[in-house]
Amino acid sequence: MAGKRKRVQEQAEVPMSSMIDVVFLLLIYFIVTQKDEVSEAHLAVNLPTPNVAQKQQEDPPRPIEITVLADKVQLQGRTMTTDRIVEMLEPRVKDSPEELTVMIKTSTKAHTSNLVEVLDLCRSIGLTQLNVVTLDD
Repeated sequence: MAGKRKRVQEQAEVPMSSMIDVVFLLLIYFIVTQKDEVSEAHLAVNLPTPNVAQKQQEDPPRPIEITVLADKVQLQGRTMTTDRIVEMLEPRVKDSPEELTVMIKTSTKAHTSNLVEVLDLCRSIGLTQLNVVTLDD
């Protein structure tokens, strides 16, 4: 039994400073080699079909301009009553109401009731594409 020796277990020490250096080097490497994601690459693009492109070559109809001022309403620059505006617009709307755009320009001095009246008459005729713009007075 004298030949048996007791083994003493040695604990290996891991140098922490070297491991921290490696971690920082890896961190710097990943930061430097990171590629930025191009956000525009993920946008959905709807391309028209070739048949639609031929249809769009025609000039779109000019928007109808209705101006609402403090004391009058104008259609394409001419002062008219709302009844006369309805008479002028009804024949154009019957052909293609979806393609017509109405640009309603309103003065800051105009009464809100006049603007609402014009919006109501456009709705009653069947116009759906309405744009309201405020004029600088």
